[in-house]
Amino acid sequence: MDTSPSPLGAVAGPRSGDTETTGSIYPFVRTYPNPHAKAPQDVDGRPMLSRLALSTVLIVLGLAGGVEMLTLWWLQTPASRVQNLSEELIMGAQLTGLLGGYLLLIEVALMARLPWLERRIGSWLASLHRYLGGYLMMLLTMHVTFVLAGYSLSLGKPVNAVLLGILQTYPDVLIATIAYLLLLGLGLSSIRKIRRRLGYERWHAIHLVAYPAGVLAFFHEIAMGAQFTRNMIARDTWTVINVVVLAAVLYHRFYLPFRRHLKHRLRISHIVAEAPDTISIYITGIDIDQLNAQGGQYFRWRFLARGCWYQTHPFSLSAHPTENTLRLTVKGVGAYTRRLKRRLRPGQRVLADGPYGAFTAFLRRRRRVLLIGGGVGVTPLRAIAETLGGNERDVIFAQRASTEHELLMVDELRRMQRQGKLTFLPILGRRGKTAREDPMHPTRLRTAIPDLREREVFICGSPGMVAATVKTLRRAGVQRRYIHTELFDF
Repeated sequence: MDTSPSPLGAVAGPRSGDTETTGSIYPFVRTYPNPHAKAPQDVDGRPMLSRLALSTVLIVLGLAGGVEMLTLWWLQTPASRVQNLSEELIMGAQLTGLLGGYLLLIEVALMARLPWLERRIGSWLASLHRYLGGYLMMLLTMHVTFVLAGYSLSLGKPVNAVLLGILQTYPDVLIATIAYLLLLGLGLSSIRKIRRRLGYERWHAIHLVAYPAGVLAFFHEIAMGAQFTRNMIARDTWTVINVVVLAAVLYHRFYLPFRRHLKHRLRISHIVAEAPDTISIYITGIDIDQLNAQGGQYFRWRFLARGCWYQTHPFSLSAHPTENTLRLTVKGVGAYTRRLKRRLRPGQRVLADGPYGAFTAFLRRRRRVLLIGGGVGVTPLRAIAETLGGNERDVIFAQRASTEHELLMVDELRRMQRQGKLTFLPILGRRGKTAREDPMHPTRLRTAIPDLREREVFICGSPGMVAATVKTLRRAGVQRRYIHTELFDF
């Protein structure tokens, strides 16, 4: 077997039928009669709209709703009512209030965890939610500023006197002020530096205030919003939309998880140490297959163990579910994950909310696939690899790490390679500027994987790793529509 250095600065595990030894990835290339032959392009059974196309449709629908809000404001704001600066500011307050209320409704709807959208779009919903959050806070702050400035100018009083007078005169404004302060605290907690200091659990708990804030804001809109107090059709329509979103949140975020807990009765079956700082947790229960979970998806897990029961954290499945078993693999990278290793025992009860996420083999449209994982991002990719149904030529599993000791689940991946399910390709070394220094340089990738441009690529890892890998693949000629990503971030 060829033992020359790999062009990626790493060695692949043994191919099917080979002995357990290291060697070059070039034997993989030679398995092709023609390394540059184009792979079959399409896989049957794809949805009518791709993940990107469906996301685009939803964004267009959202923008259309925003246009309707603008139209409602325009039709009920005659030019005769805007004669001076104070009236212009008050009209600006109405406009920003309308758009802010609409955007808040969208933000809540994005986190309603609708199963159909979760399986089709997945983490993109959370990304859009995070992206829109800054615009929401900007609109709400402009709304408050315009109200205070407009009435201060109109009444000839200082802002603090106007604020006090409004709060004493209009109880609904007091309700809205509470909602605004709750949302402001939520927005500040999402600033990256603050979010990191808070930690995932505190940050997630703070985000729960969005629900009562949304309810308080709704009552303010109905009671004080000029466009709703003067137009009963608009008021009734807005009420129905809010009730539908609230019902979706209550059903999917609260009722369904509780019902699943009663039905499936999840418990820890056993725990396996994968590495000194990594464990795999096997979960058993009743009729787990009815959860319809797929490799690559994640659950929000609550382990009912001492010191762990009050926290929930998202972890991806690290193996495709069986009839009565789920598996997740946890690497001790923080206080909570290290605590899990010490506190978890077989037999303990588990609450699981999910499955969530669209990062599954369902996204696949090409026969040949490249999986690229880094750190704990390896775990969902390993689960996806089980469901791809390819062989060592169709599926390449590339694991990115600085050193060999940082590789995860190596034994399992090499076993899958011996079974002819994939080719395992460790890519070791730190990033650099040239092809000689950088194991992920486009030139070295194309040399190692001649049909790279014809492959569908799944990437999972930290935000920095994912962004750098996408950039590399684009430079190597891979079309963006064939690159699927998942981030381990919050």
